[in-house]
Amino acid sequence: MEFNFIGSIHILIITLKNTMKKIILLLLLISFTACNTSHPDYEANKKLAQKWVETFETQNMALWEEVVSEDLLDVAPMYGMGQVDYATSKQVAQFYVDNYTDVKFNNPVWLPGIDTLTMKPDGSVRAYGTWTGKSNSTGRDFSITSYHNFDFKDGKITSTGEYFDATGMVNAVGPVDRNVVIFTAKVSKKNIDKFQKLMDSKDGLTVTRNADGCTHLEAFYNEENETYFIYEYWDSYEQYETYLDWRFNIEEPSFVAKVIPLVKGGEAGMSANYNNKHYNFY
Repeated sequence: MEFNFIGSIHILIITLKNTMKKIILLLLLISFTACNTSHPDYEANKKLAQKWVETFETQNMALWEEVVSEDLLDVAPMYGMGQVDYATSKQVAQFYVDNYTDVKFNNPVWLPGIDTLTMKPDGSVRAYGTWTGKSNSTGRDFSITSYHNFDFKDGKITSTGEYFDATGMVNAVGPVDRNVVIFTAKVSKKNIDKFQKLMDSKDGLTVTRNADGCTHLEAFYNEENETYFIYEYWDSYEQYETYLDWRFNIEEPSFVAKVIPLVKGGEAGMSANYNNKHYNFY
């Protein structure tokens, strides 16, 4: 069989031309796609989000107020808070600014957000990174990874979400030795609803929680032994004793006077266990 050299070269040239056309079309498609992954407002919005981060790094709430809209809706990081408004979000931000120093958002990865319907960039901003810093009260360090999303309108942040273990972070930098008070009251099943109503009233456990030195508290009722438990956490036992003296001897009208008739044995049916030793957090 005779080999047609000229014909083979011609076929090769045609094949190369077709291949080059495909490569050029592919490059044009990639270029077009790349152009479509940007949004005209992304870079400006990213700077607003970075200023939001700078609030905590510099402990400057004025930056937060500058970039955040008063119509803000924020998914707060604290357990159970859910979505909060501008005022509550500002309180949360103020808490971090007041209680932590040397704060840094390390190795941030900034990404454009997309419209979930069109799958095209919408000017929103996403960020991943690791927050580090130190507790003012205990001097203990923290390091925690986080994810944040930001949406914008008229040059302001209108929606944001912070996703990290805020409760674990607070516990991690907490005091090495906590001052725990375990208060118990013997309350019969027939009186527990009335007793709980008092605890939930404006003069009840909210007052205890807001007392000087009380960081937080937990309460529950055990039906088997008809005992109401209140676990309280204080900066010092001296502050607890000051509060206790006020509750029993100074407060007017007396909240304790309303509680005692509902407790089995009266005042003798209540006890407070504190001045504990060998505390450890596991």
